[in-house]
Amino acid sequence: MKKLILILTGVILSSQVFSVQLENVSKGEFDITSTAVSSNKISIDATGKVGKYGRVYVSYNLHTDGYQSDQGLFEGQGMNMEGVTANLTGIWRKKGTNYVIYSLDNLNNGDHNFVYIDIDTLKNKINIDVETLDY
Repeated sequence: MKKLILILTGVILSSQVFSVQLENVSKGEFDITSTAVSSNKISIDATGKVGKYGRVYVSYNLHTDGYQSDQGLFEGQGMNMEGVTANLTGIWRKKGTNYVIYSLDNLNNGDHNFVYIDIDTLKNKINIDVETLDY
């Protein structure tokens, strides 16, 4: 019984320690402008407006490892017309007809962003939640 209590306490504490709380999220909706599919990569280009960055242009490259075609690593680029550019990197997973991406973005203006990206392939839309990290 003591072992069960210790295990449950550990699980509860670890879930609280490792949870992510996004507090200052900027939301955006992008339109997909092009898509290309190959045997080991899906490339998606899109544009839309989000928070302080205004109109943004992004390119996502979702890589597969050849064994699992429903998840993998991704990299990409982003930019706006004011000269802010970003290197994007993270992981992705297919959920039904959507692709979900978790991205850590490094911008040339000094910002580091955590971004949740939901690509809706049926609606040709991308919804994003951007949190600028303050650490």
